[in-house]
Amino acid sequence: MFWTYYVFCFIYCLIMSVKRWNRDVMSGGLGISPGLDTIGIVIMCWILAPIDITLTWIRLYKDAEEARRNQLKK
Repeated sequence: MFWTYYVFCFIYCLIMSVKRWNRDVMSGGLGISPGLDTIGIVIMCWILAPIDITLTWIRLYKDAEEARRNQLKK
């Protein structure tokens, strides 16, 4: 059970890391690679994924609540 949790967390963190790298790193840049990020993901993915999902959920809920309040003001 731990290994399935670990694999799902690793895949989630790897996908999010790739999205960030594609967004932040310019093509033809300095030749940097996400190697150290991947090592960090391997070590800490079991805690990074739940934290990221929780913070994303809180941000989405906050934005929805703010949009609802703005709609009520109009």
